[in-house]
Amino acid sequence: MTSNGYWAPRTLMKQQRLKMFTKDRVCGILWLCLCVTVTQCTEAKQDFAVNVNSDGTYNVVVQGDVWLKSAPIFFRSDGEVFTTADGSLKLVKNTLTSGVDFIGQWQSNSFLYQAGSSQIEASFVQYTPDKSIFTYNNPAIPFVLFKQRYINGANNTATNGNYTISGFPGFTVQEATLPLGYLSYSGQMFGHREMRLGQWGASSFKIVDGLKGGPLALFDRVKTANTLIISSASRFMSSSIWRQNASTGGDNVYWGTMGGVENVPVDVENSFILFCGNQGINKAFVSWGQILQKWHGRTDQYVKSDFTINYLGYWTDDGAYYFNIPEKGKNYQNTVLDITSYIKQLGVPVRYIQYDWWWYYRDINGGVVSWTPKPGVFPDGLQWLYNKTELPVIAHSMFWSSNTTYAKANGGKYDFLIEGPKSLPLEERFWNDLLADARKWGLMVYEQDFLNIEFERVHKLWSDIDLARQWLHQMGNGAAKNGLTVQYCMALPRNVMQSLEIPVVTQARASDDYIPGTVNWKVGITSLFAWALGVAPFKDNFWTTSVQPGNPYHGATEPYTTLNAVVATLSTGPVGVSDMLGCMNKTLIMKCVNADGLILKPSRPATAIDNMIRKMAWPDFEGPDGEVWSTYSDLGGKNKYGIILAADLQRSYTMTPCMAGFQGFPYSMVFPANDPNKIQPLTDPQPLTMSGCTAKDFCLFYVSPVLKINGKQVLIQGELDKWVPMSPQRVTDINVADDITISLTGAARETVQFWFNVDGVSSPLTCTLGPGGQAILSFTAGACRAV
Repeated sequence: MTSNGYWAPRTLMKQQRLKMFTKDRVCGILWLCLCVTVTQCTEAKQDFAVNVNSDGTYNVVVQGDVWLKSAPIFFRSDGEVFTTADGSLKLVKNTLTSGVDFIGQWQSNSFLYQAGSSQIEASFVQYTPDKSIFTYNNPAIPFVLFKQRYINGANNTATNGNYTISGFPGFTVQEATLPLGYLSYSGQMFGHREMRLGQWGASSFKIVDGLKGGPLALFDRVKTANTLIISSASRFMSSSIWRQNASTGGDNVYWGTMGGVENVPVDVENSFILFCGNQGINKAFVSWGQILQKWHGRTDQYVKSDFTINYLGYWTDDGAYYFNIPEKGKNYQNTVLDITSYIKQLGVPVRYIQYDWWWYYRDINGGVVSWTPKPGVFPDGLQWLYNKTELPVIAHSMFWSSNTTYAKANGGKYDFLIEGPKSLPLEERFWNDLLADARKWGLMVYEQDFLNIEFERVHKLWSDIDLARQWLHQMGNGAAKNGLTVQYCMALPRNVMQSLEIPVVTQARASDDYIPGTVNWKVGITSLFAWALGVAPFKDNFWTTSVQPGNPYHGATEPYTTLNAVVATLSTGPVGVSDMLGCMNKTLIMKCVNADGLILKPSRPATAIDNMIRKMAWPDFEGPDGEVWSTYSDLGGKNKYGIILAADLQRSYTMTPCMAGFQGFPYSMVFPANDPNKIQPLTDPQPLTMSGCTAKDFCLFYVSPVLKINGKQVLIQGELDKWVPMSPQRVTDINVADDITISLTGAARETVQFWFNVDGVSSPLTCTLGPGGQAILSFTAGACRAV
């Protein structure tokens, strides 16, 4: 306790920045979070505070400005709503505690409420996490958890499914003291389908909430780069955001348990995180995600080892030439054999194949009756075909039919919930057996599609607080037991956030289905969400030639073949081609991969720059009128190589390295991918101007650090016939002293052309890797030694 009755964390007291309030105003706890970087590139200190009053009201302050004010707290119980607005929610007591766990130091301020027959605790828990959690050189950035704990449970709680049965935290939706923008992920495809951006305010804040809703970010318009992110932090499948409007009692936004839940068991707790970032929108999302990954024990083990994320594949899903239609006069078995022969003859290193919904038994509603091949599709069976092609498989599945042959109700072996035309497996044993059998015919990744349909249309999944989580965990456990990974498709934000607890979920679709000629490639904002959660975003398959006669898309053409290839590679997710026989563009495909089909990718997905997101919130903001993304390859130490992609720009745009997210990079030069001699400095006083960057003729730039060797200015430009010329999958080490030596890896005896720019002139060195796929390149000697 402080001398005037306030309670504050000891570590924060040492900062001598505790704001003093009069005793009659604040009698509870004052949270003071010390943040960094007031401008995008200039470090300075700023405040982030959640101020809590003795009556349970609170507000959120960022850099001295009130961003959010609390809305009345409410809980449903016994068929009624109990709220602090009318006094029906009774405050019983207030408790202060503190401690340390594996995340870091925490302090809690808990309010115990009586809601009819239910006792429910609402807690503000501030964490000062261990600095090692974060990628960036941040101080230990504090964050706040809002916890709801049902001490003796609650009965008869259900309301409208898109509402919530509880409201804590909750904030009034009103004009802020300074302009704030918002980004709300919602809907299927990783929150891409119904994503909303706009300006915070009563009339302009419009999101898709309830079962489809996801994380909400608020950010300022000025260059202070402050960002708040609010989302569920646990019980992801049963937690929702609700935008209350005047017709339902107030202009507020709430987080709580989803509205369809009928009863809450004793001692159930869920939590919601409020994170304050201070280095921009991108970096705030990454730090938010790192906290959640640490909290739920998610690592990148499965993502890094997922074969289909690392190697080139061939796809037959929607948008593919052979989606639902095999070769004329042939079945799918012969079509797959012809594809296999064609890619071998052409010399394209496809390493796996995807089978979509056309191969198994479905009912008239599309539900899976039996996840086994129809005889007319694969007459000799999947195992025979796997033995012939030697290609591992990604196999599609969707929601389960009420007529599924696996259910005991239909003579099967397993417990299923039957509800209307759909059903839901209830036993982990089902997944263990199903996927163990599939391993025999080459299954490597189980693709669970139509996740939104299953969740939204099986009522029990959103009326029971635990069933949806159980369903996804059982699926994941079955995959893990059989050495498989999982791809989510048509996933709602809650599905992919649940993957924080299911590390075998390694990838998820981040865009609508690919259809030739559409803008399926615009995944820059969704990829940010995916990267934060540690899931590889998938932009879906793509064609590599524009005209493919006889296709099932009314003769559509693909004008953006090259852009699709670049985006797929920069996504760090699967790269899946889907051309007809005779129409693969080998040259384009090989810009994505090495000779073995290994994808040469950057260190993180390319994501929309902060100013692009701000521009989408404020049309008059000085951001790009179109897509501008950035990423980089981090090869250790000062060896950071940037990539900038600009497409569909309506006018020119000028960008500094800080705008690109390249803070902390060494002094660098930038050059266009199609002209390595056209180098220029990339600094704040010397920014990059991009113009003429259309979807067809997009702009791709590479950023390389400037080296001084024997009095010469040297740029390592890398493997310029690849989309990512300095990929960690190719370059394993760089040593700079009197010489520049670069360790390269790849396929046995693969030829690599590696470029350097010396005093403004670019030229290549050719290196042939050894029989083990290794070599060391010497810049001074101008030679390569196989090892």
